[in-house]
Amino acid sequence: MTDIQDISTRTCDSCGIAIQAGDLYYHCRTEIIAGKDQSLSELKYPDQIIAQALADIATKEERELLDGIYQEIILQLCPQCRSTLVQRIQSMVKSCKGCAQCPSQPKTEKKGKLLQFSSKKSPKN
Repeated sequence: MTDIQDISTRTCDSCGIAIQAGDLYYHCRTEIIAGKDQSLSELKYPDQIIAQALADIATKEERELLDGIYQEIILQLCPQCRSTLVQRIQSMVKSCKGCAQCPSQPKTEKKGKLLQFSSKKSPKN
């Protein structure tokens, strides 16, 4: 598991508030992993694409290349900032209507992106 800093110096990574020993806080770990739908065998000119990729790699720093493939973001959050983070993530997943960064509205709503537990008790049978 990822190292969590000493409790005596823990602060919220978003708002900076000190998190005292015994206070509720949240350890948030997010991974962003690159994905691609096509394989080289499906592409029209795979040799040219590979050559271009190798040329691009030669001009970039290692950190820049790795960040384009995998990023891990680790945050220690107070309860209020955790709530804000969850709301922002939910708004990104559920309400994109074709913003400037997204050329078109998602074709289907993806389910299961956020693990949520209902606050209501389930009815007994």
